[in-house]
Amino acid sequence: MKVYYDQQKDQLREYYNKSEMKESFEEAGLGFSVMQYRVVRDVLFVCFLALVNFRFLVVNHTGSYPFGQIIFLIILYGAAQLRPKFPIVWLLKGFQKSFHHKKNSEVILLQQLISNEYADANSSKQNVYHLLLYLRKFTKHIQPAIDVFLEQYPLDPYNKDKAFRSFAEKIGTPEAEALSQVLFQIEESSSSEVRDILQKRYEELKKKRQQNYKSMMTNRGTMGYVITFSGVLMVILCCLYVYFLEYQDLMGAAYNYQ
Repeated sequence: MKVYYDQQKDQLREYYNKSEMKESFEEAGLGFSVMQYRVVRDVLFVCFLALVNFRFLVVNHTGSYPFGQIIFLIILYGAAQLRPKFPIVWLLKGFQKSFHHKKNSEVILLQQLISNEYADANSSKQNVYHLLLYLRKFTKHIQPAIDVFLEQYPLDPYNKDKAFRSFAEKIGTPEAEALSQVLFQIEESSSSEVRDILQKRYEELKKKRQQNYKSMMTNRGTMGYVITFSGVLMVILCCLYVYFLEYQDLMGAAYNYQ
């Protein structure tokens, strides 16, 4: 078995690591790779399939074969396939939205930390490379993007714009793009100009956060309205159904009386 595994491990690794939705899966920020997900999915499917058959052969061997449970496992396994237009896509979209929100929160935090570094009017201008090297420890979700920037920044000192673009592309949000532009302006400006840039960016960020908060509260209000109205609607439908049953009983009694 070991010899067979050594011969097939490269093909198995390539099979489990290959997926049409690898990029979408990574954007969900789940903390594990496509290969790990597919291996665990297949192992769980085989284990549950073996468990259902074991219970039938050992525990309930006198009953009928559990075709319903087998079909349910097959449907669940199919729904967990990493393919476009499969149910797993909608779940990944939800995780992607949540992950983007977390990254944007850290982008805003990084913006505030940079502003704090220049809050003192007597503070000297700092190199963006050393600034992010120090501030990366306060981040988690955008730390890989900062690491990409720190890796590319020293490689081409005359084309620093490439490192800033890579930073924004790695995060993949409009807020990160705006922060990348601010960082590039900080690199090319003097200390007094940097404070003006950060102050202007802070006002824009504050306005956008207020708009996002209003939008979030509106969505919550709409959701609360839908939940409340659904409950009221169910009560109304139940009352109407009770009256319908009473009407049927009344008509049945009248018919029998005649």
